[in-house]
Amino acid sequence: MTLKKYFPTLFVLAAFYCFALLPEHIYHLLNSNYLATQSIKSSAISLVLMTVLAFCAQRLLVITLLAIFTLLQTGQLMYFHYFGGFYSAFDVMLLSKELTDALIGFLDVALFLMVPALLSLSFAGFAFWVYQRFHLQLPRSRYCGYALVILLLLPLGQAFSVNSSQKFQPNISQSALKNGLFSFSYLIAYNSKTALGLLPPAKEYQAYQLSQHAPVDANIVVIMGESFSRYNLSLFDYERDTTPNLNALKDKPEFFYRPSLSSAVSTRVSLALFFNTVYEPDNMAHLQSMHTSLFKLAKHSGYNTHYITTQKNAGGLTYSFSLSDVDTWMDDDHLTDFEGQYDNRLLLALDKLKLDYQQPQFITLHMRSTHAPYVDNYPAEEAVYPVDKNDYQNYMRNSYDNSVHYTEKQIADIYQFFENTGRPTYIFFTSDHGELTGQSGRYGHNMVDLDIAQVPFLFYGPHLEQSAISNLAAELGCMPNHYHISKEIAKLLGFSIHNPNEVADTYYLNGTSVFGEAGYQQYTLSDLSDQWCASPSEHTK
Repeated sequence: MTLKKYFPTLFVLAAFYCFALLPEHIYHLLNSNYLATQSIKSSAISLVLMTVLAFCAQRLLVITLLAIFTLLQTGQLMYFHYFGGFYSAFDVMLLSKELTDALIGFLDVALFLMVPALLSLSFAGFAFWVYQRFHLQLPRSRYCGYALVILLLLPLGQAFSVNSSQKFQPNISQSALKNGLFSFSYLIAYNSKTALGLLPPAKEYQAYQLSQHAPVDANIVVIMGESFSRYNLSLFDYERDTTPNLNALKDKPEFFYRPSLSSAVSTRVSLALFFNTVYEPDNMAHLQSMHTSLFKLAKHSGYNTHYITTQKNAGGLTYSFSLSDVDTWMDDDHLTDFEGQYDNRLLLALDKLKLDYQQPQFITLHMRSTHAPYVDNYPAEEAVYPVDKNDYQNYMRNSYDNSVHYTEKQIADIYQFFENTGRPTYIFFTSDHGELTGQSGRYGHNMVDLDIAQVPFLFYGPHLEQSAISNLAAELGCMPNHYHISKEIAKLLGFSIHNPNEVADTYYLNGTSVFGEAGYQQYTLSDLSDQWCASPSEHTK
């Protein structure tokens, strides 16, 4: 009798939960690149939202929100099925400007998009039917309606209060419902602030042009560092011997290194600009198109593509990677089979893939070793300098230098790994941004400051012809920035990028927003490189 009494409630909750979770879990079985189902936090939020919705006394509100949630989930799944990623607020804005073309394009591929659409709509239809059938028998509370409104207004309020879109960009590890809700929350806030004159209109640029040629007959590896400043590297004359393994490579013809400048002072922004070869600090249309995404270019040229990282929030960091063109996507959650929590797992995970290196491979290994708190990202037994929290300045410097020492050892191990493949390989290393560890009393990053942009560029080319290495060194010059490096990688992948918006010797350092909303700095590269180039040393030849 008791079970029969609670059956309507349990049935409605089960239907709502199935609608919130099952379409994405089933779709993941059909498309292994869809990773949103892995977020326990995102799933828990969806379940809480569905629970409050089920007990809401306002029937019209429940039906309306179910319909909105269905549109958000269905739209994101269809978008992912076609584009390999979730839509953002700016994608919706672009769609509104090109509605006719978008509609024609949609009708052309509508049948292709029916699988994810039917998944979502089927479970949504079941949830609607169950609710309509049993809603009169549910325990209902008007307070649930208030709670729903508050829950849905929270992201909208946050979107109005921030000056950066970063937290509202799609996250591959979060649910379609959450990504859709955040995208439209930011869209409403952005358009409202623009209408009120609080934001300038998005700047328009000329389109980049691509010309294709044969890619190099070699594998290409990008090692992306984290908060890795050249100021703390003995390779660049730092007083401490923090890079013994790299120093030992100085005389090897396969190796050269340069001072370099990152494209931004925030990881999310820097990765988006670097891996999409973006020059401007606020070129919204080009970045959203992913037209020059390195992963997309690699895939078009026949490369197998892989991204492995030890970062904790990789879903939020890789929203702009053209994820449908990434064959292997692994973050920290995928590396739990390996002992420890450090960057040595990158090489272990890569080795476990058992790739055929005689086939063209484009591999990105994204590190975390020098991320704050630094002491958490290297094994204690690897420490070279004493760590004493009672002396803040020395604690920060010593723990950071320990993390640098550990990181450069991992870089050297990666070099050796590809040396052993016997295959010609271009190995690029740079960092998302630098880090201040007490210089002029400053610490950390995220400030628009060229000191924070100071990162190393390292190159190692096992089994390459010396002429190829010399040509690359000449093309990059004595102080390349992220934009230069990314263009050279694209060229090796078989694509020359022609950007009509470039101004000679003028470049930008972006802040904490990928579209320039949080500020950026224009600089003249020759002014920064004059001192380095005027005193060339062996490594600049």
